[in-house]
Amino acid sequence: MYSRAASPLSRSHSPAYEAWTPARRPSLEPEGEILSTRGHNLPGLLRQRSLSVPPATARDEYAVEHGDGAPFRNRRESLPVSLRGMTLIGASNPMYQWHRYYKLPEELKSMKKHLRKYYERTNALVSQYLYIDQLLDSSLPHRLIDEYNRGHDRVAHISTRGRAQNGEGTPVDTPTQKIKRTPRNLYSVPTERSPLLPPTIEEDIPFPQIPSPDAHTHVHSGDRIVTVAIYINLLANVFLLGAKIAVMSLTSSMSVLASLVDGTLDFLSTVIVWTTTKLVQRQDRYRYPISRRRLEPLSILVFAVVMATSFVQVAITSLGRLLGPDHELVQLSLPSILIMASTVLVKLLCWLWCRLIKNTGVQALAQDAMTDVVFNFFSILFPLVGFFAKWWFLDPLGGLLLSVYIIWNWSGTAAEHIRHLTGAAASPTDHSVLLYMTMRFSKIITKIQDLKAYYAGDHLNVEVDIVVDERTSLRDAHDVGESLQYMLESVPTVDRAFVHLDYDPWNIPSHMNQLEA
Repeated sequence: MYSRAASPLSRSHSPAYEAWTPARRPSLEPEGEILSTRGHNLPGLLRQRSLSVPPATARDEYAVEHGDGAPFRNRRESLPVSLRGMTLIGASNPMYQWHRYYKLPEELKSMKKHLRKYYERTNALVSQYLYIDQLLDSSLPHRLIDEYNRGHDRVAHISTRGRAQNGEGTPVDTPTQKIKRTPRNLYSVPTERSPLLPPTIEEDIPFPQIPSPDAHTHVHSGDRIVTVAIYINLLANVFLLGAKIAVMSLTSSMSVLASLVDGTLDFLSTVIVWTTTKLVQRQDRYRYPISRRRLEPLSILVFAVVMATSFVQVAITSLGRLLGPDHELVQLSLPSILIMASTVLVKLLCWLWCRLIKNTGVQALAQDAMTDVVFNFFSILFPLVGFFAKWWFLDPLGGLLLSVYIIWNWSGTAAEHIRHLTGAAASPTDHSVLLYMTMRFSKIITKIQDLKAYYAGDHLNVEVDIVVDERTSLRDAHDVGESLQYMLESVPTVDRAFVHLDYDPWNIPSHMNQLEA
């Protein structure tokens, strides 16, 4: 069971501090890298949030630009905050001064390698905690609660800029704009900065700049730029496939054969991405209530099996050439060399463009293109070096090595997607971020009974059990629980969140623990 922790900053504002126990410190184990191979990372891989932290600045300059680019210190205009939101969410009061645990780049350079890696991971986690602090200290959580007050005239609104008054001096409610409860709108700090009780931070302590939400803005699969990128890659793969077939008709090189098989499967991978994108776009709420997003990792898993099986056959053919009596040198003609060189150039251009589009499918195609550059380069290199050095075995050996490389990497990719599709646990970092957001969201949450985060495809499902006072009304408990659910689902790595509320820390075993062995 997790319990809310109070920092020195919050003790003076928390009468029940003595009854609280410190929260369990999250683990900082490095997240296991997904074995990306051949680039065919495809739509199944989680989009990675940028955790690069620019040089730290002082608190006065602690500002992340949003919207029109104006820093927070120049945008102190605050949206209305309701009395009910203040009651349920509470005042701005971060639990910890995370900036104290942040190491500056100059400090990291002076550390040993293993120690530097530890603090780099710590910096990444601290940056995420700071962003959550900034998100929850804005007016956004209060506005989420305030949305439930629409139609209720008994709740007055208070603006942090001062309430407007009529001729008799009576406060007049300021209308608020309805919030779109989508991840793009929720996991983004409002353009105003309105902490209710901003913490006191020493001016001489450097404060790290928080990663902007733009760093992980995701281009939707239905956007036109995604469709254009897929079509361009499709046309490029068709052209290169024809070119490799022409080269294969001019030579018997095993390395070129491996490149031809790779090109054929590249074409297939582009078709899979295009087909999957179209199927996901077709919403059928009756047959697929939560959409068909899991088609992406499933399609990559099927493609990984096809890729590995195909290159097993290429490896067998190359091994037969190595062990056979035919020791003839393979010679590439000038047209063959020019055609293969053109494939390297075309794939390089595709990579330079696709890597700028932040979409999982297009990023996978970009990774594929970069791997094709390396793969096709060695497909030319092995037969050329073998011919000039008079080493007959170098070409079939190159085909064998390239095949083993593909099989190994795609096996790793398949294993990673199998883990995600079978409900593997979230990384310690993701778990800690979700736990911290839950701890900080509302002051009526007295304890966190449990928090489970596990993969259900590319993204996470989150189940959190929170405890509130038994005297809390159903309306208040519902509004806080549902608002917390929206906030958790706005985290880029989360697909769905389920918030369960209880009035007592003790409960019968959950359905997850009652499964028969």
